[in-house]
Amino acid sequence: MRSFVRYILGVLVTVLVLCAGITALWGWAWGLGLLALFMGAVAARDAWKLQALHRWLQEQKLSPGYQPGRTWEQVFGRLHSLERRIDEDQIRRQEAIDRFQQALTLLPSGIVILDQTHRILWCNPAAEAHLQIHLEQDRGQSLPYLIRQTEFQNFLDQKPTSDQRCTLHRRAQQDLSLALQLIPYSLDERMLVTQDITQWERDEKVRRDFVANVSHELRTPLTVVGGFIETLQNSGSLPSATRKRIFQTMETQTDRMRRLVEELLSLSRLESQTGVAPLTPIPLSALLTQMLQMASQLSRGQHTVDTQGDFDQRTLLGIESELASAFGNLVANAIRYTPPGGRITLSWREEGGEGIFAVQDTGIGISAEHIPRLTERFYRVDQARSRDTGGTGLGLSIVKQIALHHDLTLTIDSQPDKGSRFALRFPAHRLGLPESAAP
Repeated sequence: MRSFVRYILGVLVTVLVLCAGITALWGWAWGLGLLALFMGAVAARDAWKLQALHRWLQEQKLSPGYQPGRTWEQVFGRLHSLERRIDEDQIRRQEAIDRFQQALTLLPSGIVILDQTHRILWCNPAAEAHLQIHLEQDRGQSLPYLIRQTEFQNFLDQKPTSDQRCTLHRRAQQDLSLALQLIPYSLDERMLVTQDITQWERDEKVRRDFVANVSHELRTPLTVVGGFIETLQNSGSLPSATRKRIFQTMETQTDRMRRLVEELLSLSRLESQTGVAPLTPIPLSALLTQMLQMASQLSRGQHTVDTQGDFDQRTLLGIESELASAFGNLVANAIRYTPPGGRITLSWREEGGEGIFAVQDTGIGISAEHIPRLTERFYRVDQARSRDTGGTGLGLSIVKQIALHHDLTLTIDSQPDKGSRFALRFPAHRLGLPESAAP
């Protein structure tokens, strides 16, 4: 605006000086004539430009309620309408940018905008959590300076492509694993996308271990059975005692493979379930009867099995077959890992509106470092002893899945050479009315 005023003043001063000079030389008539000619030329030029502006503005819509008038009024009216539309467009664009940035902040994937020198221009909260950076403090900082890993530096130095990927391990964050992707964003900017794949890597490791464990568990009995079949084929006549021992061993190994397959199918079915178990009434006394019969068959009189608590007056709510499987696995484990002459106690008690079913033994016990991993598939404290007792390594995994399906809590207390106690805690909504109070 100031430059325009200076320009107008300069032109006017120049014209007045010329007019004064001509007036001094040839008189007032020539001076006024030159001034009139100049003003007419300026007016004609402005009128031509005004008409050109007017023709262009005729393509623009007038504001609602505007009453068209003469040329100047129409020009100003249309300019005002154009200004309003520009302001509205700017507001809409800013709203779109705000919505886009808000959406980026909600993404689980991290987004970092970098310039050509790897300096941080912007990032969303997920990227702050993944890379341990803070936008307000680290804006303008070099990202490789904040994450000093050679592999990461080399990854950023490469030419970005849509399929360029890398994995970053952040051991300072409890072994966090990140999948990185560098994408061209603009002429001078690039987008770094981070995705947390820690759980995926853990699941993949579990899958690999599971396949390896299943293969190992099946290989041993198959090797035994295959060896005996070869012996029977290549040997002419064997003593009846030898043949009987061979067939008994083959039957044992075949039964072990059958139980392993059944438990794998059961575990797979339990893991694929969604939702929670229905609230079907189950008499606790009926479950106890099944457990005592199972304990008698497995123990063969080598252990003392007793009970504590009132099992006759309580009803549980859930799936009977699943709860019987969970209770049965706990009882079977107690008998397997308790030497002959030991005691196994099945107890039920209620406290704080909750019920607790527990199996306590006087067996070999478990060291504290093994307890957190006992519910992992195929995890065994003693591999050789577990196979000798006929365990598949899946029992407690099944118990864990049934507990999750029924909103139960599994607790384990154990000390070496002093025995173990496995308990399932039932919340209040899994306890039905006592049988004596049932209608």
